[in-house]
Amino acid sequence: MVEKQQKGRKRIKLGLFAAALSILSLAVVGCGNKDGGKKSEGGKSEISYALWDKEQAVVFKEIAKDFEEENPDIKIKLEVTPWAQYWTKLETAITGKNAPDVFWLNIPKSTDYIESGVVEPLNDYKLDTSAFPKQYIESYTHEGKLYGIPKDFDTNGLWYNKKIFDDAGVAYPDDTWTWDTWLETAKKLTDEDKGIYGMATPVTWQGGYYETIYQNEGQPFTKDGKKSAFDQPATIEGVEYWHKFSEQGSAVPVETMASTTQSELLQAGKVAMAVDGSYMTPVFFKEDYGLKNIDVAPLPKGKKRATTSNALANVMSAHSKNKESAAKWIDYLSSEKVNKKIAESGVVIPAREGTQDAWINSYKDKNIKVFVDAVEYAVPLPNNKNGMSAIAIETEIFNEAWMGNKTVKEASEEYAKKANELLSK
Repeated sequence: MVEKQQKGRKRIKLGLFAAALSILSLAVVGCGNKDGGKKSEGGKSEISYALWDKEQAVVFKEIAKDFEEENPDIKIKLEVTPWAQYWTKLETAITGKNAPDVFWLNIPKSTDYIESGVVEPLNDYKLDTSAFPKQYIESYTHEGKLYGIPKDFDTNGLWYNKKIFDDAGVAYPDDTWTWDTWLETAKKLTDEDKGIYGMATPVTWQGGYYETIYQNEGQPFTKDGKKSAFDQPATIEGVEYWHKFSEQGSAVPVETMASTTQSELLQAGKVAMAVDGSYMTPVFFKEDYGLKNIDVAPLPKGKKRATTSNALANVMSAHSKNKESAAKWIDYLSSEKVNKKIAESGVVIPAREGTQDAWINSYKDKNIKVFVDAVEYAVPLPNNKNGMSAIAIETEIFNEAWMGNKTVKEASEEYAKKANELLSK
């Protein structure tokens, strides 16, 4: 899918990395110990902390300073790498037995990393997880062992351009909207002569047809994660609904979506609505146009209300030589104090329950509370083995349906067969 500027969260980058991780796992066996590893000047334990967002890095520098004042025997070294290079650098470091002690991991990549022995189980470190949403803790739990503590999460909403609605005399989206309302309104707001479309429907999974698949009570993979569910009726119907905007002429043409992003179109007044994540909040409201003309509503309801959700977690390298100190750092990052500080930054929604108010209040006249409320019906992104490898081939196949060369059903069934080959490896 098209990479978007998303500050604290890029849409998940796709790639075939499971095989590489199986090799990496050979490098981590027997490499770690509880503590007594790398020391900084003055004999302090040095904990390296890898992240990819430079805006969050500003906040984490302050958090690290506070931690060091409370733990004078530990020094935190931040390693900030842009998203485009983050995973390659991390996997190279793991191979060279020089991985950061603590690093960011996301849900879709978690199982491949965990099963490859790259990540340290955290059960022995007595970390409190009671204040974190159950579905995110479960996403980082494998065979009864906990491997990560959630640091923040995202959910999706229906972003909309108020000016387009106002000019057309149409009421803004709200929590009463259904799939029928969504389609009808998109059609009303489309004015091809002016180059304005009702809805952006990129051919993409996260923030795309996965939303409508789950809303239709479908699923992208079988419950055991071993097979694709794109040959099942509820899943196919979910994709077909996403495609209906194109069928009725209310979606941004696929050729246009290939050369720009929906966020750019929304801010340019060329599309009325787009599904996107909470991570877009600081992007849309950075400029005066967004503050004046952009807002967000809950996703319309299909058979049920649903949104995909990703949660980043702080995880420990299995071959860290400073594991006790690394655990102290993870525990500190999970504290109420730190999560409130992250919320105040306004960049991402902290995962710890009861700390999100400061994030909501960062834009008091905007309806961003919908993203926090969405946790109630949020479905974590898939994290099955080789799942990302299967997802990586989706867009090419479904583009054929969006270009009119195949039906959605034909593309779905073709994809299911090819995905199953990858999932069986």
